[in-house]
Amino acid sequence: MLHLKGVEYEVVKEPLRKWTEWMKDWSEKTGERPRVPVLREVSSDGTETIFVESNDINFMLDVTHDKQAYTPERESSVYQEMLDWFSWCDDIFKHQIDRFKYGENLQFDENAHIKDTVVLYRMVEKLETVLQKDDYLLENRLTLADIAVIPFVRQIMRTREGEFDFTDFPRTELWTNNMLKADWFESIVMQKHPVQL
Repeated sequence: MLHLKGVEYEVVKEPLRKWTEWMKDWSEKTGERPRVPVLREVSSDGTETIFVESNDINFMLDVTHDKQAYTPERESSVYQEMLDWFSWCDDIFKHQIDRFKYGENLQFDENAHIKDTVVLYRMVEKLETVLQKDDYLLENRLTLADIAVIPFVRQIMRTREGEFDFTDFPRTELWTNNMLKADWFESIVMQKHPVQL
């Protein structure tokens, strides 16, 4: 979203469980567990503001920088649909993808994996049904809903060298591939950044 909104920024990699000193200090001060993404904004007077959670960060950036290009009109049914996609993605979809990738409690089991794949298959069907109507999840344009969901579908595609079969989900596969080839995704999300401490 920073790239899409033309905001200057610096990327600092946070290696999992080898957190930078800043992340450790922030976690101790706030009582928050270390996590990514975290957006740290430092004003000209040195005041620091921290934003957490991808959807909240994206929404804040969209609202505060220029017009709301990726957020549906507030009070509209489409705006509520966007919030529903956020909740579904965070509370349901992400957890099932983790089960598909790692197994319950990080214990991979072949028999449980078969069931987990079936459940995930049904969730991808939800995307396929919506994408039958349009090229995007909501309005006929990129919105925060697409930006929220795409990283998770990408995870499915990359798990165990593409083990998940998208044959029955051609619209979802097309939507995903188009998003992954977009300038904002290829040049920013996929760009390798040096670790900065």
